[in-house]
Amino acid sequence: MDRGTRADIPPSSHFAYRLGALACDEVPLSVIAERFDTPTFVYSARAIDEAYDALAASVPQPCLIAYAIKANSNLAILARLARRGCGADIVSGGELARCLEVGLDPKKIVFSGVGKTDRELCMALDAGIRALHVESVPEIDAIEAIARDRGVRAPITLRVNPDVDPKTHPYIATGLHDTKFGLELDVARALLPRLCASEHLALEGVACHVGSQLAGAEPMADAVEILGAFAVECVRAGAPLRSLDAGGGWPIRYGDEDLDYAPWEAFGAAIRRGLEISGAAALGLELIVEPGRALVGDAGALLTRVVFVKEQHQKRFVIVDAAMTELIRPALYDAYHAVMPVRAAAPAGAADLVGPVCETGDFFAIDRALPPVARGDLLILRGAGAYGMSMASQYNSRPLAAEVLVEGGEAHLVRRRQSFEDLFRDELRPA
Repeated sequence: MDRGTRADIPPSSHFAYRLGALACDEVPLSVIAERFDTPTFVYSARAIDEAYDALAASVPQPCLIAYAIKANSNLAILARLARRGCGADIVSGGELARCLEVGLDPKKIVFSGVGKTDRELCMALDAGIRALHVESVPEIDAIEAIARDRGVRAPITLRVNPDVDPKTHPYIATGLHDTKFGLELDVARALLPRLCASEHLALEGVACHVGSQLAGAEPMADAVEILGAFAVECVRAGAPLRSLDAGGGWPIRYGDEDLDYAPWEAFGAAIRRGLEISGAAALGLELIVEPGRALVGDAGALLTRVVFVKEQHQKRFVIVDAAMTELIRPALYDAYHAVMPVRAAAPAGAADLVGPVCETGDFFAIDRALPPVARGDLLILRGAGAYGMSMASQYNSRPLAAEVLVEGGEAHLVRRRQSFEDLFRDELRPA
């Protein structure tokens, strides 16, 4: 939690002041608020394009960038990335449906997750996706049975658990032994004879993912070295391997970091180093990476309006119309999001920035150095392009916020704000 009065704001060429007023790529945020109301998520199309191009330039080729769409699954963003040749890392049937809706090539879709239902497995096989990332023996049993019943051969990837400490928040560390993700290496190794002999399973790849927001590149190098050595074992066992998936983890700056993160080029170099040391570089496999927040996180901001300023017990509370229902990361992870006033002003002492939801955990910042604000003033929360709307809820019967994409000097509505009637449209009253 950001105790103290720091108010660090990461630099951005997309959310910047122009003549004292904050704009998103030259479109004033005050104009967006007037047109679309608040709270509203605002995304820079140019920032998404630049992030994709920068990440693609940082990784060894050939490489499929499979965007982890759990970060932000808005159709406009998915379609934009698909047009640039991006694939997708999905974790549900709903995410698969979104990808298919925008015409994303199924052969560029990988399906992760520890609890895929039979319905989702059937949906994925019918769509002809690139691979199912399997994470347990019971899942392999289920996929093989479904593929046998359908008379098909299911493409699978073994997601292994390399037990590498990513040095990140424990809730987003996924490559340690005590997490629910992946197969232990000895279990995966023991499965090779069965998988290679199966008439209904095709082991097309190996994968791992150690965690998100990696501060340095060494955990990725270590994980890829372990994964690459296992890929060599798979090929020697007779598996028709064609890909190695190094997962995600590319970090973005939120503003509270004590040290600078390693540049994205360092993560690409770490992958290359892991492949070379393990011997997997000689296999000619296609690399897959699964960035999520790296592509969209800093491209988005949550635009909100001050409802009241309350003084109580020698504290200043700035109450806004956004809440944990729009951006739950501070309540969930004690996550830091930089706060910027839409009308430029210097900080004027510490305050708690909070929402209207009936939970003490409904906060965005605690004891943060904030500018003097009054009822009706506008603020943005930076870094909200990832895990903002995708984790939003209707708690307290709050309608979901609007989403706006700024492109070519224009603000385009890409998700309408829900009405009160939308809240109970699907509910049925007993006769």
